[in-house]
Amino acid sequence: MTQRVAPVRQRFRRPVLLHLRGTEGRGSLKRDFEFFSGIDPSWTGKYPTAVTVLDRGLHLVDFVYSEKIDEILEPLRTYPNSVVGVDAPLIVTNESGHRPNEREFLKHFARFGLSLYPVNKKRYPFFFPELLYERLNQIGYSFESGNIFEVYPHATIMVLFNDMKVFHYKRVKAKERFKKLRWLEGKLKNFVEIPDSFCIPKDNLKAYEDFLDSLVCGLTVALAREKSYLTFGDEETGIMLALDSFRE
Repeated sequence: MTQRVAPVRQRFRRPVLLHLRGTEGRGSLKRDFEFFSGIDPSWTGKYPTAVTVLDRGLHLVDFVYSEKIDEILEPLRTYPNSVVGVDAPLIVTNESGHRPNEREFLKHFARFGLSLYPVNKKRYPFFFPELLYERLNQIGYSFESGNIFEVYPHATIMVLFNDMKVFHYKRVKAKERFKKLRWLEGKLKNFVEIPDSFCIPKDNLKAYEDFLDSLVCGLTVALAREKSYLTFGDEETGIMLALDSFRE
């Protein structure tokens, strides 16, 4: 089943220097990008993946919500000069525990109470985001190219919106979850312009959350053009990008 916001696809028309580091480091995006895409993928591939695209003015120009990988990739084909933030590990080679870049990330963020769910081969013999990354490679997105990063929305939310406190909005009752998602939407709208014609999928809490998470990912890589950020990992194990809470 394919789920998308009506109409089938919502599109609205209206640069950045990255020093990739093998360990924790600060950098700036290494080329000019015209678009900033966020992806919140299903980890199993059995559920829809959300993709949002922002232009340089941080206007929402595209949104897709689908289980079909070709439809998930379509916005990245439509807006090829994009940098992409993905809310998932994209390279998983460890048999157990956390990946190397996750351990680096936790050294920095664990003091703020932020944790990461471990992803490894034992837990996930098949992990859909790895397949998605392979397909993204085929259309020009790779860690080596500096146009795709792993992004953890919780880190961006605590840095930008919540005074370095973890914002818990995932595992709460439906009424409280909706309230928290409305709060997050309001915070995002301080940065992102969402067209009046766009129908935010609020009638389905999971779709609403996925849309907002993908928007956080796109905003994260967009703000890296003007704010200091940190990278964790390398091209072989995956590069996580997080906004730096201590520097502008």
